[in-house]
Amino acid sequence: MEALDLRSLLYVETVNSNLICCICHTPFIDPVVIESCGHTFCRSCISQAITSRPTCPVDRSRLSDVSDLKPASKIISNMVNELLVHCPNNDLGCDYQGQRQLLSCHFKEGCMFTIIECCNEGCQEAIFKKDLTTHMEKCRAKVIDREICKCKVQLGTLEGHCDSCPMKHIECPHCCTTLPQSAIDVHLEECPERLSTCLYAEYGCSWAGRQRDLLEVHIPSCPFEPLKDFFITYKQRNEMLEQDNKQLRTTVQDLNKTVTSLQNQLSSISDWLASMFPSHFLNPDNNVTTSERPPPLLTTHELLLSENEHFKNDIETLNVNLTDLELRQNVALMTESLRTQEEIQNLKNICHSLRMQMYYLLMERRGDEPSVRNVVNTSVARSGLTGSLVSGISGTNGSNLSEADVLTTTIRPPGPNIPSSVQSLRKFGSFVPDSPRQEKL
Repeated sequence: MEALDLRSLLYVETVNSNLICCICHTPFIDPVVIESCGHTFCRSCISQAITSRPTCPVDRSRLSDVSDLKPASKIISNMVNELLVHCPNNDLGCDYQGQRQLLSCHFKEGCMFTIIECCNEGCQEAIFKKDLTTHMEKCRAKVIDREICKCKVQLGTLEGHCDSCPMKHIECPHCCTTLPQSAIDVHLEECPERLSTCLYAEYGCSWAGRQRDLLEVHIPSCPFEPLKDFFITYKQRNEMLEQDNKQLRTTVQDLNKTVTSLQNQLSSISDWLASMFPSHFLNPDNNVTTSERPPPLLTTHELLLSENEHFKNDIETLNVNLTDLELRQNVALMTESLRTQEEIQNLKNICHSLRMQMYYLLMERRGDEPSVRNVVNTSVARSGLTGSLVSGISGTNGSNLSEADVLTTTIRPPGPNIPSSVQSLRKFGSFVPDSPRQEKL
């Protein structure tokens, strides 16, 4: 049951404003007065207010501590306690109206619309107090004592208990004997009037009769009785074979699953290889004549081995071709490198020849007569041009010349026959003089 909240009550008449707390805006509950200023508040409201700020909420007068609060006069307490209020369960149907001081007693004991829980263990249903008696009569968690079996059973499980109660009396269908349910199973196995078959019916005996005649009359004369030891051994061996057969079935099922998985993997690999090498893995859906198709292999395993050999041969051929190509490339690079070196050397020789001619012209312009043979011998010996110049000029004139002749022919003073290099320099100005006289002028 929930606690009664006096601040949420609905009053019958309008309450005088002098009886309302200025903090919670409801009629006073346990009113107290501040001794210094005379203002009245609810005890809980003013106690909570002065903990945060020790002043009066109305005039802000200073409060030292809780000792400044005094109980309000008796007349104020009686006025607020005698106010008429409605029952908190008014919206549920209770029409009670009474003084506020009597409401607590009504709410706990007299209000029939108060919601309570069932007192039976295992039942948590919430009901009105006015419906408690009716609910207790039909509550499924209600415990009752059975006189037959002396058991305590809940009302909701009574029907199931009656069917399974061990003290319930049941009549035997063979001998019409009434026995408790707890003993009926044993009696049915031993009932002498129960119809039964021979103990060796599974081996071929067709006798059928009452239970009491089985051991007394039939068993001594049964033709299968002398073979009972053999039947026991046969049954044991049969059970062992059934267990082995069961294990073999389980093993075969596992192997079948493994084979199915391998077939799926092989099929996916074959499809991938057919997409990569369509000439070796032909798709039967393609329009290819029988004569164009290669002879089929015996198994897919052999087909994969053949493809593996093809791959190995192709890789070896590629390795040989790459090696041959590398050797050819190296030879070509060496040949081209030698040719480039020769061309560079020729260019160096030409540059040196031009440098020597420029040197001679500059010396002639200054009026000096350089020792051509010494300069050329020194420069040519330094640069190694003598042999190349001799071979070049000898090849041009068609005669054998000595080194001195070649040097004299290559570098000579300007005269009527001016070298082509000097003539080319004249195009750019009077850098090279025509004669020593002009240079002096």
